[in-house]
Amino acid sequence: MGGLIEAVLGEGAFLPHGVCLLWSPALLTLHALSDALIAGAYFVIPLAILRFLTLRHDFAPSYRRVAYLFLAFIFLCGLTHLISLVTYWQPLYIIEGGVKALTAAVSVVTAILVWPILPKLLTLPSPQALEESNAHLKREIQAHVETLRQLNDSRADLERRVAQRTRELIETNQRFEAALASSDVAVFSQDRDLVFTWSYDPHGLWPAREVVGRTDGDTLPSLVSQEVVRAKRTVVEGGRGAAINIEVAAEDGASQYLRLSMDPLRDDAGEIAGLTSAVVDLTERHDYETRLSALTSSLAEANARFDLALRGSSISVFTQDERLRYTWVYNTPLAPDPSAIAGRTDAELMGEDRAAALIAAKRAVIEAAAPRTLDFELEIEGRPRSFEMRLEPIVALDGRVTGLAGVAVDITERRSHERHLRLVMRELTHRSKNLLAVIQAMARQTAARSDDPKTFVERFSARLRAMAASHDLLVAQEWHGAYLPDLVKAQLAQAVDPGSEQLVTEGPPVSLRPDAAQNIGLALHELTTNAAKYGALSVADGRIAIRWRLEGDRFVLRWEERGGPPVEPASRRGFGVTLLERTVGQALDGTVSVSFEDSGLVCEIVIPASHLLA
Repeated sequence: MGGLIEAVLGEGAFLPHGVCLLWSPALLTLHALSDALIAGAYFVIPLAILRFLTLRHDFAPSYRRVAYLFLAFIFLCGLTHLISLVTYWQPLYIIEGGVKALTAAVSVVTAILVWPILPKLLTLPSPQALEESNAHLKREIQAHVETLRQLNDSRADLERRVAQRTRELIETNQRFEAALASSDVAVFSQDRDLVFTWSYDPHGLWPAREVVGRTDGDTLPSLVSQEVVRAKRTVVEGGRGAAINIEVAAEDGASQYLRLSMDPLRDDAGEIAGLTSAVVDLTERHDYETRLSALTSSLAEANARFDLALRGSSISVFTQDERLRYTWVYNTPLAPDPSAIAGRTDAELMGEDRAAALIAAKRAVIEAAAPRTLDFELEIEGRPRSFEMRLEPIVALDGRVTGLAGVAVDITERRSHERHLRLVMRELTHRSKNLLAVIQAMARQTAARSDDPKTFVERFSARLRAMAASHDLLVAQEWHGAYLPDLVKAQLAQAVDPGSEQLVTEGPPVSLRPDAAQNIGLALHELTTNAAKYGALSVADGRIAIRWRLEGDRFVLRWEERGGPPVEPASRRGFGVTLLERTVGQALDGTVSVSFEDSGLVCEIVIPASHLLA
């Protein structure tokens, strides 16, 4: 045992390493100091690596194992140099060999384990790359900070807008309720199963008071509910609005007429979630329409008697505005075409000197607002003719005189046939009174066709505006004519934008002469008014096609409606149809046909091509 210890400690036959250096102080100092410094460095480096591994917990286990082996390898290298330092004075060669063997084993294992992870180590970013990544991260952080600021600003703006929209919604709801509170309108909403989900019925128009959670079958009579449910199912399944009229019993047992307008209700995804319904009380309107129908029939009879009385007679009837421009003429001896007189004055037709007395009499009627009868002579086609004229002021509802109406009777034959003329005069006087009564009745019936004076004024004013629109185009062309596409746009502007998809116009570029422009303009106005109330323009999906063409010596203008409510021929002829088929057609020596097709109203106007400008 003692011999082993002596061998390990180098005692015995081994000499210290200093002998090899001949115990040179300089060499010993050089080697000893170098080994000491190397050993110290090898001992310090593992401490740094160990500190690094302690702080970096993100290293993978494989990296960490290699790092620990590398740490052991460096430590053993330092220990080897330390023992080498001792061997200069003490021959510890066995210990030195053992430490070197252990160092060799650890180094070999470390080398083996380092090679597989070397490619991964090479992928680690360089300091420059880390610097660039750090700068990039800083820029991204700054961008995120800016984005966060913008998001905060957007959120604040969104909150402000939401608050504003909330206030607007509250105000709109208040206005909505205020509007409905003063009108005979009720509003309801239902889901796809037609269960009422909301209602607003301040006047109790719906037969049932409490409807939320109930269906139409629970709130309406059986037959009525079947019709209503059928219509609502069509709206929900087809996605298009509809309207029907229903009759129910009011609380007092009388019939109540309601207009039910239905539109699909869509959710955020655009899917139909139910429908909304607006109910309008039409009872009063129904009563008005019943009376209006009777009055219209009477008016049609009076109009027929008027035509029968004047057809082929020597009686002329006319109206003039406050500036004495003719606005309507019937059976005039001045021209075969009454449209040649419309819009003109007596001075323009007869000359200022010959018309001076007549103009003075007419001005006196307007200024005094009193009727007047006078005799008047006029040379027509080189032959003097005598007329007895009755003038009466046209007084508006506000008491203002807006023009005059006149009846002129040709009394030329009376001078040569006195007795016969007396009989004729008595008959003419009687007829004149009847005609004046007819004219007054027409005015009354026109007013009766309107629900109120305001409606009468609006309808009458609308026709005046239609004529004014045609006149504006004629004035712009110095009364040479009017460009037909411009005339169409002007007359339809009251109901539809010329660029709208609801309107299609097609035809060659033609211009109408003044008379044709005025009458075609009036026809377009009547058709537009009818379409806006009852036809294609009364619904969003309605379409109107206006096409015109030349066929030899004829000019054809066709008005065709599509997509409007179902139409059927009227049981009576209103002013609009009469105006189109008689006044407009006859005034232009043409024909006007109006038909009620399944797809909508169709009107075709055919006039001589001579009414077009060359």
